[in-house]
Amino acid sequence: MREVVVYERLDQFLQAHHASYQILESRGAVSAQEQAAVSHTPGRSFAKVVIVKERDGFVMAVLPASSVLDLDRLKGLIGHGPIRLATVEEIRDVVPDCAPGAIPPFGALYGHRSFVDRILLASPDITMPAGDFGTVIRMSWTEFRRLVGATVGDFAVPEILAPRPPRRATATRRAG
Repeated sequence: MREVVVYERLDQFLQAHHASYQILESRGAVSAQEQAAVSHTPGRSFAKVVIVKERDGFVMAVLPASSVLDLDRLKGLIGHGPIRLATVEEIRDVVPDCAPGAIPPFGALYGHRSFVDRILLASPDITMPAGDFGTVIRMSWTEFRRLVGATVGDFAVPEILAPRPPRRATATRRAG
């Protein structure tokens, strides 16, 4: 069995704050829902990060893997200006040392504010990406809250309730 390690910046952050956590392997999982499944975590207890561009820079929206981000609700929490999802290129600039889709939910690691959706409050433990697609960490909600220093609000919509984009009409040709 391979040794599972946390990437250096996150490890230094956790050690500096005397964090209590478990390291788990999540090999082969890419999406947040897949990472949750591989780590035997309900989607509502797995924290995923969405990087959002706002007037003053970037923020981290932390929400359950089983939910999608409602930008209008998050905009109300941020309290000023327009917001949008960051592009892949912007995400690479904001968090250059970890894979997009495996970003740990601690904005302080990168000097950005974090917003955590209230749905995560219902879970006694939170599991989260640890910077790559092979590793996740799990900690108590209390420990997570102490470390994240985030604004808590309501901006996630359960994926099952999220509006779907309209289906593209396809032309059919009748044989004639």
